[in-house]
Amino acid sequence: MSATDILREFAFPARSVTIMLSALFIFLMLKFALWGGLMGLFLMFLILPSLFHYLMRLLDARSRGEEPGPLDAEDLMWYHAPWRLFMIVQLVFAGYVLWTLGGLYQLPGLLVTGALVAAVLPASLAVLAITRSPLQSLNPQAIGNLIGRTGASYWILPTYLLLAGVVLRWLSTQGLSGFFLDLFGYYLVLVFFSLTGAVVQPYNLHEEVDIHEPVEPRAEVVEERLLQDRNNALSHAYGFISRDNRRGGFAHIESWLREDPDPESAWPWFFDQMLRWEDKHPALLFGQSYISQLLAHGEETQAVKIMMRCRLHNAAFAPLADDRQAALQAAEKSGNQELAEFLRSRV
Repeated sequence: MSATDILREFAFPARSVTIMLSALFIFLMLKFALWGGLMGLFLMFLILPSLFHYLMRLLDARSRGEEPGPLDAEDLMWYHAPWRLFMIVQLVFAGYVLWTLGGLYQLPGLLVTGALVAAVLPASLAVLAITRSPLQSLNPQAIGNLIGRTGASYWILPTYLLLAGVVLRWLSTQGLSGFFLDLFGYYLVLVFFSLTGAVVQPYNLHEEVDIHEPVEPRAEVVEERLLQDRNNALSHAYGFISRDNRRGGFAHIESWLREDPDPESAWPWFFDQMLRWEDKHPALLFGQSYISQLLAHGEETQAVKIMMRCRLHNAAFAPLADDRQAALQAAEKSGNQELAEFLRSRV
């Protein structure tokens, strides 16, 4: 990794409007929570998950050569992607070790311990992002494999951590404190997670890090767990939709669909379940998105079937405007003249 690449990664959070707006929102909410007394404690409990979620999303995205999406409702939930929150345990443990040994051995102990923590912590966080396994992030073999695979590039990260700590300490002794020092330190944290992902990315460690695979559960167990997860996602979405927050409900379902291990079966499952609700309108709106997916993947016969099912509940149902020409062609190919005639009137 060249010096130019490091400087580019240092500026990456500032160059991305999505990251800066999301990170700045979290920072301001945290500052407000610190000033908010008892109400601030409640706000802190709500906003802390978003901080840890987003930092791990940043590391994970950069390790894949991507940019994380904006902050969303999922980032405020403690139970969503709980593996990301294991970072709290890692940071608390590192802080406890530094505090304990620093108290016992003063400055020399603090420096030695800080160097050891700086050497191991980036690898542990990277393993957590790659494997999504808290246990593997503590596995010395997995950590050693990652350090060995990334080679000399890895040592940029411990060096950065130590230099960032020295710079912040020096700035505090020069009289800089309060809001601006906190903001600068917060930006250095963003850079650390972005830089960690950038160091990992060229080596394709999502596939190559030698971490033992867990024993796979039986197929029926996997199916049962997937069904339970989908039911939980649908129930949570129903909570949004039932309170007239359809955008939030559909955003939750779409977020789940991006992570579902079998999206081809997930789309019809969610559609069928929503049709069982007393109010069919959300199912019809979801049906429009489902039809878009089917047409985009060339599944015209299935798209026609979904259109017909939707029209059973509302004869005026039509696909989204951008999909109507493709839907008309699908109806004509299937020989469904009634549907084709209806769609011609809507194109």
